Amino acid sequence: MSTAQAVRRHPRHRAFASLRTHLLRSRRMLLTQVMSRPLPEAEQGIPADVLDLAACERERLIDDLIAQRAYVKLRQIERALNRMLDTSYGICHLCRADIPLSRLRAQPDATLCVTCKNLAEERASLRRTAWRLDKPAEDVDRS
Repeated sequence: MSTAQAVRRHPRHRAFASLRTHLLRSRRMLLTQVMSRPLPEAEQGIPADVLDLAACERERLIDDLIAQRAYVKLRQIERALNRMLDTSYGICHLCRADIPLSRLRAQPDATLCVTCKNLAEERASLRRTAWRLDKPAEDVDRS
């Protein structure tokens, strides 16, 4: 029996089959969402009312944010599927420990275990706090 076959028979990796199905279903839904998104219409002149113009701009910005989030999620799913192929799926990128199946079921594209994810979020929070402390007080109040 080859090493690849032994790895695939491991009970943990058998559980990955349902996660792979979930990832493929999510990818299909996101692709459908992205592909069904209407193309930007040609401007038919500037709206007569300033409020109409603001509403159009707001809708466009919201549509762009939704599309950006869909593309980011698609990239994460593709990376998770690729990690399944090279057997690095389910292993924390920082500490190299196995990511618990419960975490993978909740977030199949997770790359960090709970401990490392918490540490990363704390570091990011500290960086944001330090950045705000560097700004003048009047700038901090506005954000």
